[in-house]
Amino acid sequence: MPGTKTQRFLATIYTIWILRHVDVPEEAARALAKQMQRGGASKTGKQAMPKYIPVVAIVNRCRARATLVPAGAGRYRMQINTALRKAAGADVGDIVSVELRLDRASRALPVPTDLRAGLQDHPKVWKAFQALTPGHRRHVIQWFDSAKSAAARSRRLDRVIDHLLERTLLSPRR
Repeated sequence: MPGTKTQRFLATIYTIWILRHVDVPEEAARALAKQMQRGGASKTGKQAMPKYIPVVAIVNRCRARATLVPAGAGRYRMQINTALRKAAGADVGDIVSVELRLDRASRALPVPTDLRAGLQDHPKVWKAFQALTPGHRRHVIQWFDSAKSAAARSRRLDRVIDHLLERTLLSPRR
């Protein structure tokens, strides 16, 4: 992709409780953030760092979509899920080669027809669903879609509607 520069580095896999991750060098994170923002400087003239940076990661020649997450003090880390870790043949303490490229592809999942129809029957619920963060919306869609029988999908639709109504009624007015 034109204008998308790959960031390459070596990193050690660390663990926080059971989660494996690598620390992303500051220069790599800044370069990816700059590509992501394309000149969106803040009032102070400094580039504001985004909270999350979507990337395509290649760890020991194994590719996966990932997200750089804040690690505190302006640093970022990338979690290494089990599938990627096993495919890369690495674990805690190992040094791995990492390539990161900004991922501009949408991560939005299509809303299943039956879920969409059920939510649109309730305008407040549909509005609440659309207001969810992309990750929360994706989680709801994946959970709903994992039910295969019509009865299970119907029960899950009722639970989603209840959840969204509860969020709507209990959330503070904005």
